[in-house]
Parts: sequence; C-alpha cells; structure tokens
Amino acid sequence: MPTQGTRDELAKLTETELAQAYVEYVRAARATDHVGRANRMVRQCWKIIQELMARGRARQVLQQLADHPDEAVRRWAEGPLARLDTPAPGGPPRQPSKGRYWPQIEWQCNHPPPPALTRDEIAELLRRSVPEACDRVMDLALPAIGLWPQRRADIAPTASRFGGAPLAPADWQWPTFEEEPLLFIGQINCAELRGLPGAELLPSSGLLGFFGDHDAVNGCFPFGDDCVFYWPDVDRLVPAKAAIEPLAVFPSCALAPRPILDLPHPSSRTIAELGLSKDQHRSYFGAWLEVRNHGVPRDCAAYAGFSKLLGWPALVQNDLERFYSDDEARLLLQVDHYCNGEEAHGWGPGGSLYYVLSNRDLSAGMFDRCELEGQFT
Repeated sequence: MPTQGTRDELAKLTETELAQAYVEYVRAARATDHVGRANRMVRQCWKIIQELMARGRARQVLQQLADHPDEAVRRWAEGPLARLDTPAPGGPPRQPSKGRYWPQIEWQCNHPPPPALTRDEIAELLRRSVPEACDRVMDLALPAIGLWPQRRADIAPTASRFGGAPLAPADWQWPTFEEEPLLFIGQINCAELRGLPGAELLPSSGLLGFFGDHDAVNGCFPFGDDCVFYWPDVDRLVPAKAAIEPLAVFPSCALAPRPILDLPHPSSRTIAELGLSKDQHRSYFGAWLEVRNHGVPRDCAAYAGFSKLLGWPALVQNDLERFYSDDEARLLLQVDHYCNGEEAHGWGPGGSLYYVLSNRDLSAGMFDRCELEGQFT
C-alpha cells in the first residue's frame, strides 16, 4: 500500500499495482474504528480512481474490482463505476454561499473585543438576579483571558492564533493517534498575555501549542492526552511537518486577548451544589448570559465564539467528566467556533473543545498532562 498515496507516488505504479493498492485501502478502512483513518482510506481510493481516469483505464479496473472475491471491495468499486456513467454538471462551478447569517457571523472578527463587565458590575447584576446566592457565586468568580477572533490578512508566525500550521522545535515529533497525525488546533504566545489578570498562572513567555485527534474534535470520540506542548524558546521554533499530511488544516485566525471575570456555567456541578431553586437557577442563567454576551449585539450573540484561557468551562451539556471526578480540575483553554472574516469553523456538531488539567499541574507548568474533552449538541 503506498505510504502517502500522493499523485507522484501513484503515477509510478502500474495498473495492477493501483488495483492492489485500492484493495488494501478498502481493507484498511474496514479494519479501523477510527473515523479519520477510514476517511483517509476513502480519499486514497478516490486518488487511485483519478489516476486511472487520467490514463483512460478507470472503467476497466473498476469492473475488475467489482468482480473481486472480497464483498467490501466489490461494493467500494460498484459506486464509482456507476458514477462514471453520470454526466458531469455543465457550466462553471458554483461559488459556495456564506449564507444569510454571514453578517452576524463575521461581526465579531470585524470588531475589537468590548470591555467586559467589572467585578462590581457583575456583583450588582447578581444581587438583582439571585440576591440569596450573590455572595457565594462571586466567591467562585475566576479571572480568565478571553480570546477574541480578529480579521487580519497577515498573522505573524509566532502570534496567538487558531488554525493554520504549527511551529515546533526542529527535533519535535508530531504526535499521532491510530497512525493519524493529531490536528493542530492553535497556539498561544504567552508573552502577549503579560499584565492580564490570570496570566500569572501561565509562563511569561514561550508558546503553548494545542492539538487534538480527528475523531475527538469532530465529536466522534474518544478524547485523549498528548495534546498540549510548551516551548519556551520561541525564536528557535520552525514550521512543523508531519510524516503524512494531516487530515485537516483549520482556518487561521488571529486572536486578541481581553481580561474577563468568569462565572461558573449554570449547568456545572459547582452551581448545582449551591442548591438553587428552579426560579433562582433560571435567573442565574439569564445573568450568566448577560455577563458573557456583554458588548455583543443581541442578534450576533448566538454566532459569537467565547474561547478563553482559564476561568470556568462554558458548557454545551452537563459538566465535564474531569470536573465531576476531580475537585482540583482547572480549565486551561476552551476553543469555541470562530470566524476569520473569510471562513467560519466549528467543532463537530455545535461543539466546544476543552483542555483540562489539575490545579497542581497548572501551577507546576506541566501542560503535557492536559486532557482534551469536547462537548457537542
């Protein structure tokens, strides 16, 4: 089976070798439970078909494969064979529409981050909403650093950003899971955070790189570790290259940090332990939303992402598994959907990614002990 299945690699194979590679890719896809790995095998099969089409031999080879003794190979050959008889659509290719809600989606990246509510303003809001629990909730408030997506044509390689390609030390080995390179989620340049509340918990310089397995970030599960790396010497980092091309490269998006004071999510275990009544919980949820959405137009709030460093996880469902099982659990990074002005990107169906570690590991700078969790709708 070709190691990467690039166009140049496939062009060197004979027709018989291409057919055999097709069979091996089909069997490899059937043998794995990893969705991303199976998707790669599907792509490789399509590349083989394209190579055969360029030689004018696709029909003949697919007909042979449609008679293969392996039922899976037969099924995988029959579909492309039938599509060879389907006429290609005429006219120029249609440009994808950004949709009717694109103005709301791109509002965030076209505007600087608004100032967050102050501690006194949040306390006053809670006194009006849940007066009986105001002091207890304020005791739980944590400083966090919001990561506001920004439209920028040029992003410095070492700048904080989501997506794009990672930097790493020259001798760094790109991590894999099920033979697939982990996907690069983003990086944080710690020097950009100096002076912000909460930044004292992080290194004063250096780069934090965040990765995730294909299945994990797309809501297919499972989650895992080996996903966060800290490199103190930014000047010695170089563009990293995986052994095989990663399954996805996410849109590159600049980030503007902003200080925020973060309250526990209404669905968290922490709030549940306060024993709020149903009416109090409803009032608290409204106050929590008002704090989070402050400065964002009402019609844009549902389309804005609220990624952040530190603070409390903003949950999609119930609390994170780590927060249920570990009283010392801390959020290092939450990554929501984002827009860079040209593209929008989200995680799985309506999801967020959470990088979590213990308070002890955070204090010790042991970021390699982070775990990745995700929640999806």
